[in-house]
Amino acid sequence: MHLYLQRLFLLIAVSHSALYGQPNYELQPSNYSKAQESNTISRLQAAMDEQRRTLPGSSPKELLKSLLDELGIPTSSQTLVFSKTSLQRDLITPKNPRAIYFNRDFYVGYVPGGLIEVVACDDPTGMMFYSLNPNEAPEQRKFVRSSECLLCHANSRTKEIPGLLVRSVYPDKEGQPILSWGDHLTTPSSPVSERWGGWYVTGKHGSAKHLGNKWVKEGNRFNNSHGSNLEDLTEYIKTDNYLAPGSDITALMVMEHQIEFHNTCYAAKTNFERQVYLHKALYDGKVDYTSEALSKAIHSYAEGILKVMLFADEALVPVDGIQGSKEFERDFIAAGMEYDGHSLRELRMQRRMFKYRCSYMIFSKSFEYLPTPIKQKVLEDLHTILTSDNNRPSLPELSSREKQRAHAILLNHHEAYKKVATSR
Repeated sequence: MHLYLQRLFLLIAVSHSALYGQPNYELQPSNYSKAQESNTISRLQAAMDEQRRTLPGSSPKELLKSLLDELGIPTSSQTLVFSKTSLQRDLITPKNPRAIYFNRDFYVGYVPGGLIEVVACDDPTGMMFYSLNPNEAPEQRKFVRSSECLLCHANSRTKEIPGLLVRSVYPDKEGQPILSWGDHLTTPSSPVSERWGGWYVTGKHGSAKHLGNKWVKEGNRFNNSHGSNLEDLTEYIKTDNYLAPGSDITALMVMEHQIEFHNTCYAAKTNFERQVYLHKALYDGKVDYTSEALSKAIHSYAEGILKVMLFADEALVPVDGIQGSKEFERDFIAAGMEYDGHSLRELRMQRRMFKYRCSYMIFSKSFEYLPTPIKQKVLEDLHTILTSDNNRPSLPELSSREKQRAHAILLNHHEAYKKVATSR
């Protein structure tokens, strides 16, 4: 009888949460908004509070560079968005775009005259959003955890968790999206023809058309051929206001891939941990991962992660290929690990983005923090794929060379993968 009442009360509580629209990330065990942060930014702020660390810089631009150096983010990763589609929309214009810089675990945004924004993807709870006012006196500068970001960064477009998104819109000459024209959510499966509306794009892409570098003019005219294959943004902006001269096309595509990876991993973690929490509540604190419900969940989340990891839904790179900046390609490859002269970060940009279709994001904190049953399932399935001649119908057909080299790289650099491999 006691157990029956316990389960009844739990069902009532779950129904109450659903009725009032509380998302999984705000419920037990995540408690996102109340959770204690544990990431590089929170540790940096603690060190600054104790005067053990400082971020040097007498100007916002210098402070931004110091922060990027602290996080290991190259300035060559710079992309520029001029549409008014973020929190600092009042400052953003085609002449004053918002810069975004990134590496595997962090994203940093900056609008000249405004705040520096940081997304830390190395926190066990989820992606954490911060702002830093570079216009304050150095002793008053502080990373502030922001809840306002969740107005746009926690919805169906981010898989119902605090996450990231890339929008492609049709902006007017002031950068205001023309809502009646619609927009596109950019993911790795988006064709290039639908990408980058409201963004600047530098680099070569042949005859392929995209929506970047342009806005709707008087008379509702939108010239889709304008702004192609730009190598220079000096006719659009004062490049001296930024840390790099362009908005690299390769960096844009890499960023879009890893945003999809981050969202997929953290959504799997948040939702599965909620399922386990409810399972324990129903079964007197015990959890059975072989139960039908949890087993199905593990398989489903693992399959979703594998699809992103192996580029299952990747749109074809335009027939003429993509050529971005040499600086970004150099910095991006240098940030990874290689074995026998090969790396999962090697770019191809002909028909597909990467030479080896096994994502470097397997080394990210978002993958490391996955619940053990899901991570174990992903690694076991990945090992089977990379060491056999068989391919799953739902996943890309990798060549034997791709499999061999990805397996060798992981075997030598990824401890969890190595553990799975040696146990078989």
